[in-house]
Amino acid sequence: MSAANPALSSIQIRGMHKFFGDNHVLRGIDLDIAARERVCVVGPSGSGKSTLLRCINALEDMSSGEVTVGGHAVDLRSGRGVVAMRAAVGMVFQRFNLFPHKTALENISMGPLVVRKMDAAQARELALRLLARVGLSDKAQAYPDSLSGGQQQRVAIARALAMEPAILLFDEPTSALDPELVGEVLAVMKDLASDGMTMVVVTHEMDFAREVADRVIFMDHGQIVEQGSPQRLFGDPREARTRAFLARVLRTAGGGV
Repeated sequence: MSAANPALSSIQIRGMHKFFGDNHVLRGIDLDIAARERVCVVGPSGSGKSTLLRCINALEDMSSGEVTVGGHAVDLRSGRGVVAMRAAVGMVFQRFNLFPHKTALENISMGPLVVRKMDAAQARELALRLLARVGLSDKAQAYPDSLSGGQQQRVAIARALAMEPAILLFDEPTSALDPELVGEVLAVMKDLASDGMTMVVVTHEMDFAREVADRVIFMDHGQIVEQGSPQRLFGDPREARTRAFLARVLRTAGGGV
């Protein structure tokens, strides 16, 4: 499934600031993401990566700045553009947030039924097709507590796709998984990337970023410190903070990125 409407697939951010009390979490973010671009955002914990995603899709209100999705300004306080943005933008979270009392099929079909007003047969057909896409055709009637973490995250990705978004945001989608389950989720994400979906992925999976991203952004202390192609940023980082971060990642991983 490719982006439902490429015209809605671009993001522009200007002067984004976010405070939580006295904590200045985002410090003047300027960023353009083109339609069908795959962007990975990396950086240390607490650098503002997840808050950036949550401000893009209006789960958090910016303290100041502007966000435009597909040419339409989004303002959570006034409500301007929020409904259209949420129709265009899907999000996959660290925690799977599946409804525990509903089957995988029901979790995926709920959005099309309730939000898109799709009839039950169409919603079921769509959910089954998406379960097949993420490799879980045999789990349609399974409840979340009977699924592994990787399977639950794949259901969560299918649920996001069921809304036919133009853009998918991923907030550390593998961070809650046991290491042996990470690969199955990354495989689904690579498939989406190859299909032309606009993707913004906050991740600590450097191999994934190097293989899939068109551009990698390094954030620290609420700022974009450096950005570039994976080859350039990983191979020849220009900023001292980027070099220090990558050196720590390399030591932890015990190998190259």
